[in-house]
Amino acid sequence: MKSRMRLFLIILATVLGGFSLVLYTTLSEEIILKGITYCTSSLSKLAYGSFTFFISAFLAGFLASLVVVRDNSWPHFLISAAIVGKMLFLLFFGYWAISFWSVTGLHISLIAGLWAGFFGAAKFPLAPM
Repeated sequence: MKSRMRLFLIILATVLGGFSLVLYTTLSEEIILKGITYCTSSLSKLAYGSFTFFISAFLAGFLASLVVVRDNSWPHFLISAAIVGKMLFLLFFGYWAISFWSVTGLHISLIAGLWAGFFGAAKFPLAPM
């Protein structure tokens, strides 16, 4: 595969994975859970929210892996860096409306789901070589 095509696929997978991550987390947070907040939600709803965030990130990581060749993990590194960058931005500029550990746990759930999707797609029998 030519380097231009490989770079194009990396960019495409990063954009599609990032947009699908935003879409799936918004769907799970606003539609399935009907607005989850740390202060007003029950403990079971927070645990279910973490699980739906993990599944959303798993789907985004799986989709990004199917766009690029299986051994290419650059889109996942870039999306993970964007998640960590978002967390650091919130930390440095003081936009924590909820508990630090709750937000950290949700972001770790996103990163773990993203990489689980990557490894799940590597074992998927119909994935491109």
